Amino acid sequence: MSLRAVLGLGLSVWLAGASAMEVLSDEQMGKVSGAGVGFFLDQFYYDQGSATARVSGLKDGQGNPLQIDFERAYIKGVGSQRGAVDAEATIGTPRHPFTLKVVSGAAAPTLPAGTQALQLHTPTYTDPLNDTQQYGMWAYYQGCLYGEPGCTDANKAVAAVQAQLDLLQATSSALLAKYQAVGFMTLKQDIDADMVLVNQKKQLVETRTVTYQAARDTFNSTYAAAPSSYRGGLIWYNKPAQGETYYCSVFGCPQAVKNYNNSIDPYNTASTELFDAQKQLGEAWNVKRYDGSLTLSQRVSDYNEFSTLCGVPTAQSPICAGGSIKKTENGKQVVVLVASALQSGGTRVKGLDIGVEATFNLPSVAYSADGNGNIVKGATTSRTDFLSINLEGFTLNGAYLNLWGDSAGLQGEASLQMYADKLVIGVCRNCTDANRAVAKNLYFDINLGQASLQPLNLSVLAEGDLGLSLPGVTWANHQAFYQQVPKSNVSIGNLNIGGVDLGSQVVRGMRVDYLNMRTVNLPR
Repeated sequence: MSLRAVLGLGLSVWLAGASAMEVLSDEQMGKVSGAGVGFFLDQFYYDQGSATARVSGLKDGQGNPLQIDFERAYIKGVGSQRGAVDAEATIGTPRHPFTLKVVSGAAAPTLPAGTQALQLHTPTYTDPLNDTQQYGMWAYYQGCLYGEPGCTDANKAVAAVQAQLDLLQATSSALLAKYQAVGFMTLKQDIDADMVLVNQKKQLVETRTVTYQAARDTFNSTYAAAPSSYRGGLIWYNKPAQGETYYCSVFGCPQAVKNYNNSIDPYNTASTELFDAQKQLGEAWNVKRYDGSLTLSQRVSDYNEFSTLCGVPTAQSPICAGGSIKKTENGKQVVVLVASALQSGGTRVKGLDIGVEATFNLPSVAYSADGNGNIVKGATTSRTDFLSINLEGFTLNGAYLNLWGDSAGLQGEASLQMYADKLVIGVCRNCTDANRAVAKNLYFDINLGQASLQPLNLSVLAEGDLGLSLPGVTWANHQAFYQQVPKSNVSIGNLNIGGVDLGSQVVRGMRVDYLNMRTVNLPR
């Protein structure tokens, strides 16, 4: 493997209360205890060049050998043109280093009292352009990659978030006008009063469902057990269609026939009673109020929608004071702040360009159709597939990992704050981005573990495999869990696959209630 690298490494000690890193001599460093270590990388790049690294010993799902050849890999600064230019990279600075130290208290507020953790923290910035959460939110609403042709107006994000806010506010205003005469507090009281009957009918449906299922099972099993025919005297009697009575002659009939005949009426009665209970439940949901214009079902839907938009109404705050509208208003303030900083000439700390290109040698089976339309398996040959992954403008600012040990073993909590201008995934060697998957303004806010309520457990199992788990939510801690355990968010400003523009994509408010993962030692 051929490597080319230029590397500068800064290693200093992070002193408690210091505003930046301080360079110390060996003698001074020997006198420092418990202060932690800060470090950064300056003016470096890594390029695998034209050499090939090979990974073998892997197998596919059918047990066939899988060979991976890494033809290219690089880590360079922004502007490397996907590794073609040796742009020098920087990770951290003397004022914004990576830090490795022991923390407790305010530095790790989720830790139980008296617990200390080893913390690895990536560079942290407070200005809006380099705060990953703030810039990631702006980038999502901006959609396009800022600085590219047609994307030079930072206020495009402001207009987008304002349009979303206008839509939410229009919906809440319509609901407020709809229930202006009664108010949302009275609406909730009337809903609760009408739900008494609904809950009664739900219980009736549940009870009759149990009875119906038992009668249905007996009906089906006795019909299946009844003979296809039997002889009564000199006459043979055939099995009827299910639901019809099996004839029992004057000479008598088998017990299986009697069992089936005896199951018909209970089944029909249970079916009728269940249908009647379901009808009563439907009628309970259709109870109308306010001049007979609004059913209970519609009123519940409207109340839930208003609560989502504005927060749950209270006597002190019966109108819009929280919910998604408040969150969007707060988000707009962030978006405006970032847009203003960009318009004022502000720039982000440059990130990294990271890429890898690999080929996979896979078995390929040729299939064809014969003259009767049947699929015929042909010869197996070797097929080579290509995969390239390129990250442009990658930053990992504001992320951290806390690790500590107790009677349960090694535990931790982590927050991944990742942003990239562009992620490009291709399966063609000589093609353009029009034939690849291109995600712009990619932001990951992934949170795993919370020290007090849901610590991340890392373990080595008896078989030597690695385990990663998060305990499930319990009844005792569920309220605190849903209030305090951080959520995760993923957003893409714009996604284009094979030339088809899919627009922005976002997943917000994810929370892992339970996790149990382990590695598996595959047979050779």
